[in-house]
Amino acid sequence: MSKKKIENPKVFISYAWGTEEYQEKVLAFATQLMGDGVDVVLDKWDLSEGNDTYAFMEKCATDPSITNVLMLLDSVYASKADAHAGGVGTETQIISAKVYQEVTQDKFIPIVFERDENGQVCKPTYLQGRLHFDLSLDEKYDEEYLRLVKTLYGEEVYHKPQLGTKPAWVEKTETVEIRKRTSFEVLKTMQPDKARKKTYAEYIERTLGLINQIADEGKGIASTEEVIPFYEKLKSVRTEYLTLLEYSIYVTEAEQVLASKLETVAVAFSEKQGVADGLVKNFIHELFLYTVAYFLKNEDYEAAGYILGRTYYNPNKYNDRISGYDLFYSGRYDSMDRAMNARDQKKYISGTATYWIENIDAEHCSKEQFLLADLICYNYSIYGKDNLIEWYWFPMTYIYDNEYASVLGTIGKKLISREFIARILPLFGYETIEDFKNKLNEVAEKIKNREYREIRYPEAWHEAALLNIFIDLEKIATAR
Repeated sequence: MSKKKIENPKVFISYAWGTEEYQEKVLAFATQLMGDGVDVVLDKWDLSEGNDTYAFMEKCATDPSITNVLMLLDSVYASKADAHAGGVGTETQIISAKVYQEVTQDKFIPIVFERDENGQVCKPTYLQGRLHFDLSLDEKYDEEYLRLVKTLYGEEVYHKPQLGTKPAWVEKTETVEIRKRTSFEVLKTMQPDKARKKTYAEYIERTLGLINQIADEGKGIASTEEVIPFYEKLKSVRTEYLTLLEYSIYVTEAEQVLASKLETVAVAFSEKQGVADGLVKNFIHELFLYTVAYFLKNEDYEAAGYILGRTYYNPNKYNDRISGYDLFYSGRYDSMDRAMNARDQKKYISGTATYWIENIDAEHCSKEQFLLADLICYNYSIYGKDNLIEWYWFPMTYIYDNEYASVLGTIGKKLISREFIARILPLFGYETIEDFKNKLNEVAEKIKNREYREIRYPEAWHEAALLNIFIDLEKIATAR
C-alpha cells in the first residue's frame, strides 16, 4: 500500500538536554529540516519562559497537525526515558502509551542521533523493537537524512520491484552434445601445458566460430517478432562456451586464450550494422560478462584482473586502434528493447538486461554472480590501475541488483581484512595495499567534491553500486 503524500510536514523534536555542543547539534538539525520545508516545533524557539512544559509536550505529542514526532536518541535520552526522569521522562509517558496502543503507528520516529562511548546504539526499552534512522555516523548521514526527509513527505523510500516473468532456465533444454563433452575431457589428461593450451584455444575458436553461422542465418531479420527467436539460437553457443569455461582450470593461462578469442570475434562484428549483427554484439557482451563472472566465482582474481586490464587491439578504430575491455560493450540496441516490450506488453528500462537475467544459465552462473561481474566491470573503469576505458562502463543489469543489499557488498565489506584485500589486489591491478587505498581515497574525495557523476538509467530511481559505498576508509586492511 502506498503512503499518503504530505505536502506540508510538521514535526516535533523530542530530545535530551545534554552538553551545550549536543544542543547546538540538535538546533542545527532542526534548522536543516526547516530549510527543507519541514515545519519544526522545538522547545528552543516554541516554548517561552513560564510556559507549562508538560502541557507543551503533551500537545506536541498528540496534536493531529503534527505529522511526526522525531525522537533523537543518545545515551542520556535512553537513560532518562527508562527512568521516567526530566522532560524526556514526561514525553516518554505520553509517547510510549501511543506506541504500545498502536502497533502499526508511524507517527513516532526514533532517530539514533549520537552513540555511546563504545559506539553502541542507545534505545529506551519501549523502542527496542522499533526500526530507526541513523544520523550518528558521518559517512551515512547524508543518505539517512535524505531517507528521513522523504519519509516525512510521505514519499516511498523502498520501492517494491516489478514482478518479472518465469526465468527460461527453469525449463532449460540446451545441452552440449555428449560427443563434444567427451572430446573436452582430453583437457584433463596429462599432456604438456603448451599442447593443452593449444587444444583449448582450438575448442574455444571452434565454438565461437558458430556465431558466424547463426549470424548469416539471421541476415534477413525484418520484424520485431524475429528478434528473440534469433537470439535463442545463440544460446546453444553460450552453453558450449560456458562448458568450456569450466575446463579452464586444467589449462595454464586459460584467461589469455579466452581474451584473445573473444577479441577476435568482437573485432569481426565491431563494424557490422545489421539487426542480427547488433544482436550478436549483445551476445558477445553477454559472453564477456559470463567470463568475468566465472573467474570471480572461483576467486581467481588474477585471471579476472587480466581480462579487465588487458590491452585489446581493434584495427577498425580510426586513431590508435588500442582498446580496453570496452571492445566487448554493445550498448543499448533498440531491436531487443522493442522485442521484449512487445512480448510482455511492458516498457522495460533495458530489454537486453531483462532478457539476460531472465535467461541466466544457472548451471554455470547464478544471477548474483552475473550481476557482480557487471558491477565489477563498472568499478574497474573507476578503480582499475590499468584501465584503458575513457568512459565509465555502464552496467546494464544493475537495475536487477538489490539496492539495499548489493552483490558488490560481498567484496566491499571484506576489504577490512588484510588477507582478503591482499588476494583481491590483482583484480584491480595493484601490487600494494597502500596503492589501492590511495585510489579509494582519491575516489572518495571526488565524490565529496561532486566531481564524480553517478551512473544510472534516466528511467531508474537508483544508481549503480560503487565500492566506496561499502567501505569505511579508516578500517581498510585493519583486521586479519
